[in-house]
Amino acid sequence: MLALQVYHVLTMVVFVFAASSNTHNFTLQIRGPTSVTNIENLRITATITNIGDEDLKLLNDPTSPLSTLPGDIFTVVNSAGTAAQFKGIVAKYIPDVAAKIGAFTVLKPHESASVHHDLSDAYDLTATGAGTYTITPRDVFYALNEQDQVSTWRAYGASTSIQISVDGRLVKSRTPPSASSKSLKKRIIHNHCTDIQEWDLGLAGDQANKYTASAMVYLDSLSTPTERWNAWFGSWTFDRQATVRYQMAFLANNNFESYLYDCTCQDKGVYAYVYPQDPGTIYICGAFWGAHKTGTDSRAGTIIHEATHFAAYGDEASDWALGQGACLDLAKNDPDKAIHNADSYEYFMEDDPRRA
Repeated sequence: MLALQVYHVLTMVVFVFAASSNTHNFTLQIRGPTSVTNIENLRITATITNIGDEDLKLLNDPTSPLSTLPGDIFTVVNSAGTAAQFKGIVAKYIPDVAAKIGAFTVLKPHESASVHHDLSDAYDLTATGAGTYTITPRDVFYALNEQDQVSTWRAYGASTSIQISVDGRLVKSRTPPSASSKSLKKRIIHNHCTDIQEWDLGLAGDQANKYTASAMVYLDSLSTPTERWNAWFGSWTFDRQATVRYQMAFLANNNFESYLYDCTCQDKGVYAYVYPQDPGTIYICGAFWGAHKTGTDSRAGTIIHEATHFAAYGDEASDWALGQGACLDLAKNDPDKAIHNADSYEYFMEDDPRRA
């Protein structure tokens, strides 16, 4: 039986004003209690209000306050300036794809949307301890302009943070999903997937195995820079090649057909997500099922992308850039980040369009 959970009813409110070069202006309002006992009560409500005179379209980016997923949406910092450990999800997300399939929130003039966030699902305060925390929301949103093109708008204002005192339990335990079925033929393990989805995941896992095996052969034969390498990882050095090969070796030693795939995610704009500390389990979301079996942003590539995030599989990758265009720019301008970028590994292995 859980201990009595108590939190003070006083509420802190912060408004963040956002403006852009066009007429779509909006405010971001965050609310939370001034203090809580037990991290399960550390809950924030984010409200976005369109104060402009035209409709506003904001994408439900998994790192945005509009997302219902436990992503890295807030910075949570104690009084000593130390950030709480993030233990939530990292996702494959392509803004242009999300826009095309309508995974955004439409706000008419003076209309609002509120999202409740349980920070205990995403942050662990064990190392940073009880005390007062400053909580700041991510203030960059993907939006659609008048031409329905994706752009980024940053919220701004005099203050973007609230402070909440936390004591009691500082971490929430999480129970990973258990397999609801295992196919003897394909060895695929799944949770709440249909027979067709299970079959498609088996095919995707098999293709992911082929992608990683082929990439290892390619890397082992690489002695000078190639068009394919330069496109996704930038200027070539021995150290960068060693880093990429180290990561690829971990991926190639996986059997993606023996992963556990959970099909309970209902977010249509996200391909998939993982908890980095829970290797071998991938949560499949709506955009995955609309992807091709192979090629750019494929189902097989999505599995590889998510596997690069696992802390146990070599050098845990980040999401410095999303989508082919952004990854090409990242390789050109910051190759040291490109060799640690999840989408860069995926596109290198998908090799679409093919490069020598």
